[in-house]
Amino acid sequence: MYDGLWTVEFIAAPGLSGTGVVVLNDGRLLGGDAGYYYSGNYKISGDTFQGEISIVRFDANSISVFGDIDSYNLTFTGEIKRPNYFEALANIGGNSEMRILVKGIKRENI
Repeated sequence: MYDGLWTVEFIAAPGLSGTGVVVLNDGRLLGGDAGYYYSGNYKISGDTFQGEISIVRFDANSISVFGDIDSYNLTFTGEIKRPNYFEALANIGGNSEMRILVKGIKRENI
């Protein structure tokens, strides 16, 4: 039901945001944006989900919503608001200062 192609928006702080795409497929998450690629895992239970994702820079000129970082790991928890929409909070290593809001919209089924 949730497997597919999603567009995502990241909101770190006022004025700091970004967008990307992710593919969810049977617990595996893959995606990217203009400068970083994403790879991780997730679990869904009812309307909630959680997981971990690695973010790796491939374009040396790109800057993430967290700043000039080559790679980092995010843990996230979220809620599926509708079958085609979710919201999640993600942070780097449990650091509440380094967190983002992620909003996703499902665009295609697998």
